[in-house]
Amino acid sequence: MGKFINPWVDRGFKILFGREISKDLLVDFLNDLFDGEHSIVDLTFLNVELPSETIEGRGAIFDLKCKDADGAVFIVEVQNASQCYFHERGLYYLCRAVCEQGEKGPEWKFGICPVYGVFLLNFKSGRTDKLRTDIILADRETGKLFSDKIRQVYLEMPFFTKEEDECETPFEMWLYILKNMDKLERMPFKAQKQLFEKLEQIAGIGNLTKEERLEYDEALKVYRDCKNIVDYAKDEGHAEGKVEGLAEGVEDLVGVVRQVHGPRGHGVAVAAAVHEPAGSHLVQDGDGAGWANVLAAAAFHAIGRSVGHAHGAVGLV
Repeated sequence: MGKFINPWVDRGFKILFGREISKDLLVDFLNDLFDGEHSIVDLTFLNVELPSETIEGRGAIFDLKCKDADGAVFIVEVQNASQCYFHERGLYYLCRAVCEQGEKGPEWKFGICPVYGVFLLNFKSGRTDKLRTDIILADRETGKLFSDKIRQVYLEMPFFTKEEDECETPFEMWLYILKNMDKLERMPFKAQKQLFEKLEQIAGIGNLTKEERLEYDEALKVYRDCKNIVDYAKDEGHAEGKVEGLAEGVEDLVGVVRQVHGPRGHGVAVAAAVHEPAGSHLVQDGDGAGWANVLAAAAFHAIGRSVGHAHGAVGLV
């Protein structure tokens, strides 16, 4: 095990950014992300659960949700595995955060605060070939900003390839640390940014409390098991080119889920397997590799979300 927390593990991400004691780290990260555009002095953590508006409707559960002193809302999500409709899910989350600002009665004049969605992806989405994608509401012809009330920022970490000595800006330093933290032997850039001294203390595995260490170790085990299953499914799908090549991987998946959920875990695994209808055409086309990737990603999502919320943790999906 490395010296520092893996920020892509649900509990690890929560320890780094989701507590009052580490709130200034999140403030600094967001300020560096929006450098020159938006300045955050302080943040208040908000309830990450947004219930459904109807019995049949769908609620929303965010990884991190907070607001600044001006009322702007920030939703931070970490996604480890590719998933169908992830960008649409991100938009849905932001729309819900806008709608919940509504007030009853005729006195409300639709005064809403901006909502920012920051999505850190530990994979290439296939929609772009660059690290950062900014989505704004703008006039199609002129490109001029029409409204600042919704802003989406997607960071696809595999596109960040700079080495330590190549990082120039504070935000590049953040990206390098987040991408490599669990492999670092020392915390870099402390001379350039004093706050990284605090990051070194909070991220140190040896500085976790006994309870935090137990929760982190369990989350790390699930993360590694799920990652191995995803890798196995991909390898088997490419090697055999048929859906049958995924069978053993699914059995492994059921075993992992049962360890976490007990007997009802089989239902979780099956739900993960059938969750994404978009994968059905891959079966009809006989594309075993594609179906393996869809199924594995959906399973990864289901396990991570379930385990993360069981511990009150965030960050895996």
